[in-house]
Amino acid sequence: MKYRYIQSPVTWLALLTLALAGVLPISAGAEVVFKGLDEIQEANARALMPIASADCDSNSWRVDRLFRDADKKLTESLQALGYYNVEFTKTLSQGEDCWLAEYAVTPGEPVRYSAVDITVDGLPLAQSGLALPQLFAKPEVGAILHHGQYEKFKAALLQQTSNQGFFDVRFSRNEVIVEPDSFDASLYLHLERGERYRFGKISFSEGILRDSLLQGYLDIAEDDYYDAAEINKLYEALNGSGFFGSVSIRTDPLDEKTHTVPVSVSLTPGKRRNYSVGAGFATDTGPQGRLGYINRRRNDKGHQFEARLFVSDTNSSATGLYRWPVQDPRTDWASFVGGVQNQDTDTSESDTFTFGYMRTRSLSKNWLWSRLVNYSYEDFAIGDQDETSQLVIFGVNFESAIGREIGRSKAGRQINFDLRGASDSLGSDTSFLQFKATTKWIWSITDKTRFITRGKLGATMKEDLADLPVSVRFFTGGDQSVRGYDFDSLGPVDENGAVIGGSHVLEASIEFDRMVVGNWSIAAFVDTGSAFSDFSPEFSTGVGLGIRWYSPIGPIRIDFAHPLDDPDRDFRLHLTLGPDL
Repeated sequence: MKYRYIQSPVTWLALLTLALAGVLPISAGAEVVFKGLDEIQEANARALMPIASADCDSNSWRVDRLFRDADKKLTESLQALGYYNVEFTKTLSQGEDCWLAEYAVTPGEPVRYSAVDITVDGLPLAQSGLALPQLFAKPEVGAILHHGQYEKFKAALLQQTSNQGFFDVRFSRNEVIVEPDSFDASLYLHLERGERYRFGKISFSEGILRDSLLQGYLDIAEDDYYDAAEINKLYEALNGSGFFGSVSIRTDPLDEKTHTVPVSVSLTPGKRRNYSVGAGFATDTGPQGRLGYINRRRNDKGHQFEARLFVSDTNSSATGLYRWPVQDPRTDWASFVGGVQNQDTDTSESDTFTFGYMRTRSLSKNWLWSRLVNYSYEDFAIGDQDETSQLVIFGVNFESAIGREIGRSKAGRQINFDLRGASDSLGSDTSFLQFKATTKWIWSITDKTRFITRGKLGATMKEDLADLPVSVRFFTGGDQSVRGYDFDSLGPVDENGAVIGGSHVLEASIEFDRMVVGNWSIAAFVDTGSAFSDFSPEFSTGVGLGIRWYSPIGPIRIDFAHPLDDPDRDFRLHLTLGPDL
């Protein structure tokens, strides 16, 4: 006996059954017991059995009819999984509480593919250039016939060809021939794609941004071959730009005469202005407050303005930024930046005014490249120095961050490379060249346990450090450096013992973090670091324990750290608020 399936109803029934078996609860009724079936076979059979719908108080004639009809459903449920030689015995009884139907099933040997003939436009699938996600495995000779998986594979073929612009696709042959006696199945699936469609007219909503800027979000042009992936990229770019409240892209109706696909992008304006207010506390800075303002769309050219105010006991600043897209609005922006900063610590005091130009470009999804030229005027006092400095700084920066979250990050990393310098022949009071690299990594051992490592390396090419302002010197110590020591309290000292900062810096930290209950965790850490000028670093090390609360506004950390090179000194308390990366 042969079975020939062309769009087999058993196949669709199997798909529906397997889907419902995983999501729908089984209502209370007659109990059905299977013996001899594995988990998947039983789930498919149970979902199809009409006897299971019988109520415990159903009349015997109705239960007998459902029990009789179940024979066909049991056979079909196993055929859908490739078992065509099913044998079973069954019994029906009425117990004290309800009806009981018992099936002892022998599925037999499964039917396997002995021939698989899949072509696309007459070519084998492997030569057609049509790639499928690994989720949809291609039927292979020797594999068990599974009608549900076969239908998923066919649907994936149609979807993939449609995604590539073949909208007139059809199956010229689509059948599975089953020979149960020999446990063989032959599959014939011949796909004809037809002519590939091209992009037609591409249009955007008017009145938000000028068309020349919107065109910068496109990697496609009219008459290019259609590709659904490009439509997804366009949607993600527009939706992530911050300019729009909603983005909708239509690719219909198809023009069957010209074989083109129109693209109509409907946009609504996003909220133009946004204000932010924040407050917090950190041991290094004391109480702190933040105000922020951003105008995301000053005009139809996509220009933006941002201003921030930060106030604390030791560090206060006011900054402004005006930026605009240059060539590609997705990756390339230019900006003017400026601001004033006052810093007053136990080590130094400084007032700084800056103004500059910066160009930023996304090198990839996770890397940002910045180039800058910045004018800086600084009035500073440190040790026995009380001077002013004027620098025109040129610099380049590479930054990458993965895994940033408001809550507890289980994995991620942050890397920053910075190279900058100044020359007395280009308007600066002095010349120097400085390199700095910082990194932070988070990785988890289990869902509750993780390690956090942190490192910093800095080097300055400058003979006389006294010529450099405080903002260009290196210090260590503090909440984000070597815990157990005051903020910026570690570094080279002058003849009076006052810390004056160093030309170079090395820092390293490792922290073990373990969730204990709810949103609380405990941590143990070791920090070490040195700021130095003569290539003979003297490291200061702090160890300690910490408590973390992952609050709705972000992690709050309380650390108790002890300086190892000063054993008589008490523990220092460090309190910080902010994301892990």
